[in-house]
Amino acid sequence: VLDSVAFTGILLKILGREKEEYMKSSGYYVGRLLSLADLLHEQYCIHVRNKGDKKKGLPPQLLGNSLMRSAMDNPVQTLARLQERLMVYYAWATKEQGEYIGLAKWAMIQMGEIAEALSNLELPTRTTDTMKAEILLGYLAKSQKNEGGEQ
Repeated sequence: VLDSVAFTGILLKILGREKEEYMKSSGYYVGRLLSLADLLHEQYCIHVRNKGDKKKGLPPQLLGNSLMRSAMDNPVQTLARLQERLMVYYAWATKEQGEYIGLAKWAMIQMGEIAEALSNLELPTRTTDTMKAEILLGYLAKSQKNEGGEQ
């Protein structure tokens, strides 16, 4: 995975897309949003479905990952599908209280920031190979926040 991320970054550089540029692109933000949707879905599964037991299995595919193929074709349609499925997890994280919910609430804050950034950008219904690479990089990018809630 790390090799493919590095390779994708190199390809974007060859195509003239600098890191500072593509990290502010709609494709990158869509990838980040899907990655954060995975985190929120994972937290929901651990704390609601598995009653706090992290050792119980998660679904074979989390929400954001299940929408990656769609995102590579049509980001607008993907966000519409994400909205349909995300609301259950978002509602849960909004109403829950306690220390265990911190990571889910952090993911929601990050999603809000990305949504705000996306509102200022054009989101295409068709993707180019460059945008597909940016979506992948956004999805694979890791935040500085870890499972323990530290930065």
